[in-house]
Amino acid sequence: MANDLILDVQDVRKAYDGLEVLKGISFSLCKGETKVLIGPSGSGKSTLLRCINYLTVPDAGRIYLNGEEVLDTNIDAIRARIGFVFQDFNLFSHLTVLDNVRICQIKVNGKRKDAATERAHQELERVGLADKAGAYPAELSGGQQQRVSIARALAMDPEVLLFDEPTSALDPELTGEVVRVMQQLATEGMTMVVVTHEMSFARQAADEIIFMENGYIVEQGSPEIMFTDSRQERTRAFLNVIAEHG
Repeated sequence: MANDLILDVQDVRKAYDGLEVLKGISFSLCKGETKVLIGPSGSGKSTLLRCINYLTVPDAGRIYLNGEEVLDTNIDAIRARIGFVFQDFNLFSHLTVLDNVRICQIKVNGKRKDAATERAHQELERVGLADKAGAYPAELSGGQQQRVSIARALAMDPEVLLFDEPTSALDPELTGEVVRVMQQLATEGMTMVVVTHEMSFARQAADEIIFMENGYIVEQGSPEIMFTDSRQERTRAFLNVIAEHG
C-alpha cells in the first residue's frame, strides 16, 4: 500500500443548536486504505462523513483532498472526486439501473453517452448485477439497490469512497451481499471510509478502526489491536456489546 495522503481531516467541529456533535476530529487516509468508523448511535460518525464532502458544513477545522482544501467555493469539483454511498440508496426511481449508473457520468463528468454506458455495464458486472441493467429500482431487493448505488459511485472514478452505514436499511440476509462487494473493493485497493456496525467487515477489511463516542475519537488502531488488545475500557465494552448482539 502506498503512503500517498489522500484525505486529511484536521480538528473538524460541528454543533447543532448549541449541541456539539463533533468536538475536534482529526484523522488521515492514504491511498488504498480502508478506515472503519465505529461507535454508538449519536457519536458523530455520520456527521463526520457528511462534513468531509460538505453535505454538512463544518463549523471549524480543515479538510484536504489530495492536498486541496475542501471549501464552499470548490465543493462541486471536490464532490465529483468523492463517492458517497448512503444508507437509503438514493436511486432515481423513474430511471433504469443502467441510467442510474451512467447519469452522473454524463451530467457531472461530461462523458459521452456511449462511454458512460460502457463504464456502467462494467461496474454493474463488478457488483454482480450485469443482468439487471434494464430493471427499475422498485424491481430490486434492498441489497441489489445498494449494490447499484455502489456501482454508480465507482463509475465516477472517486479518489475516496465514503459509506454511511450502507447495510443499516437491509435485513441480515441481504447485508452479506453488500458486505462482500465492499470487502472485494478493499482487497482491490479502493480508498474508503466506512461507517458501519458490521464488525466482520471491520475485522477483515479495515486497515484502521476508529472508535468514536460523544463527538470524540476515543481510540484508533488496527483490527488486531482494537478487537484483542484495545487500551480503553469503553472500546472494549462497546465491542463486547456488539459481539453479544451480532
